[in-house]
This record gives sequence, structure tokens and C-alpha cells, in this order.
Amino acid sequence: MDIIGIAGPRIRLVPLDRERHLENYVRWFNDPEVTRYLLQYLPLSRLEEEKFFDRAAEDKGNIVWAIHDEDDRHIGGTGLHNINWKDRSATSGIVIGDKEAWGQGYGTEVMQVRTQYAFEELGLHRIESECFAENEASARCLEKAGYKCEGLARKKYWREGRWHDAILWSILDEDFLDSS
Repeated sequence: MDIIGIAGPRIRLVPLDRERHLENYVRWFNDPEVTRYLLQYLPLSRLEEEKFFDRAAEDKGNIVWAIHDEDDRHIGGTGLHNINWKDRSATSGIVIGDKEAWGQGYGTEVMQVRTQYAFEELGLHRIESECFAENEASARCLEKAGYKCEGLARKKYWREGRWHDAILWSILDEDFLDSS
């Protein structure tokens, strides 16, 4: 069954489907090049990812989508996490796991579509995100999608035998709606 999901010009955000998406996530989350700038850095078993799929289906504080490109190819995942319905805020995340899709502008489009949904459909007010300071591709996507840099978290993440700074980002509904 083909699920339309939330569509942008070239991408669609669709609910996770074990048969369609699980294998890709297990492969991507065990590829150090893909996980280099992710919070997920430990080896990921199939069982752990299956449990994640089960939790994602039940958790109303997190909305997780698979990303499909214009050819209906599964290229990554994104989500709104730790949704605080009272304060109308969430954190966001994205992974483009299919390396052939890197540098093609999908990240920016995903962020724009996800942000529009968060503000116009969910009524959220603020979305926060962060990226490793040296992850220039992610920083560019966030900026192009309308996120504003809020600061630097010094030496926040330990990777590859050293500390890494993180850039803190946010977008407010008024920022997004004024630019639309």
C-alpha cells in the first residue's frame, strides 16, 4: 500500500513501516560515516531497531517519519521529539542515511516540510535543533530552512577521541509564517 504522507516538491514524510524501512535503518545506523554527527553512535541491533519502531508507533510525544524521495526511494528519517504540548515546543532531528542522496538539497526540504507541519497542523510555537559545529551541511540546511542560531554548546559531545562543540538552533512559528 502506498502512503502519500506529508508531501513536499521532491520528498514525502511517511510513517515508519517495518517491512519497508527497518533494513535501511539497521544498515545506516551501523555505518560510522552516517552516524558521525548523530547521537546514535553505538552499534544497533535489529532487535533494538524493532523495539524503536514499536515505541514510535505508540509515543505521542515523538512523531517519526521515514523520508522518501521523488522516486519513492527511502533515503532517511526525521522527527519531532520530546513534544511539549503545553509549551508548544519540540526538538527536531534528521538523518539522510542514503549517501547517494547527500548534497542533493533533500535535508533542507525535509526541514521545511516538517516545520510547516509542526506549526500549521500541530500548532507548535518553537522547534529546537542542534548540530555538531563542524557539520557544515546540517548547519546550512537549518539556516536555509529558517532556523536561527542561538549559540554554541562548548565541548558537548565526545567523538573520535575528542570533544566537539554543538551549534544550537531554533525556529519560531512567527519566523516561519512571516517567511512563507
